[in-house]
Amino acid sequence: MTDEILTAATYCPKGGIAKTTSTAHMGVAAHQDHDLDVLLIDLAGTQNDLANQFGLEDAVDDPDVPVSIVFSDKWELLRDSADDLVDRMVYETDEGVDLIPADSGLAAEDNNLANVPREDRYDRLETFISEEIAPEYDLVLFDLPGKEDNITINGLHAAENVVAPLKPGAFELAQLKNLESELEAIAGDDDHDAAPQLALVFATMVDQTTNLSSEFVAELEADYPETAGEPVAESANISAGQSDGRTLFAFADDELYNTGARARKAYRQLTDDLLARLA
Repeated sequence: MTDEILTAATYCPKGGIAKTTSTAHMGVAAHQDHDLDVLLIDLAGTQNDLANQFGLEDAVDDPDVPVSIVFSDKWELLRDSADDLVDRMVYETDEGVDLIPADSGLAAEDNNLANVPREDRYDRLETFISEEIAPEYDLVLFDLPGKEDNITINGLHAAENVVAPLKPGAFELAQLKNLESELEAIAGDDDHDAAPQLALVFATMVDQTTNLSSEFVAELEADYPETAGEPVAESANISAGQSDGRTLFAFADDELYNTGARARKAYRQLTDDLLARLA
């Protein structure tokens, strides 16, 4: 175990950019290549795409202890009156990482947080991580919603390091600028002392045969020389793995197309880069 837990959140205010795919693959790479105890926390919604990535969609359909309770006023009372709450939240995957799935109560808790004073609204997840998760894990990765809401801001507070995957396109570059502004606004809020920052940005679903993808990758590297990482190739292996409930790391080498092998290698490098920046 490390002396201090490492945390990062996969986030950009847009859907369909491989946030969940990236969270899963980087978590598995951190476990396999760096021997870290890794926990993935899905806060992105009720579809439970992160659980689906690991073939756990049926197992998490009705969680015994939902993660949404962490954001409620009932959490401290429940924690003090019941045993093994965190163990009952966590699901093991077949690829070495553990998972806390999303649940249907997150939307309601997001609404409820709007009634909490701002100075007490955004530190609930951070407190949960420091008190309950840090003694058991080396690394926590949050998969956040593709929009700024109270749950998202809790995740940004708890993580403070943002991983931003981007699908090639001019709109996505504009969203990245918006993300930077959003992080600056959070850091400048006097109601808390959080200072989330962009730790890693990279292109996903990259088709190297198109000018759009190559120009996007070049522009990303030019505009973000300190944080730009390896582009991840678009590959049928990724979608096939999602259907099968496994990441590219669960594929045998001879199962992978060239694009799948490149994507797996990219996620390994991205994970190396992220951990170096978090250390």
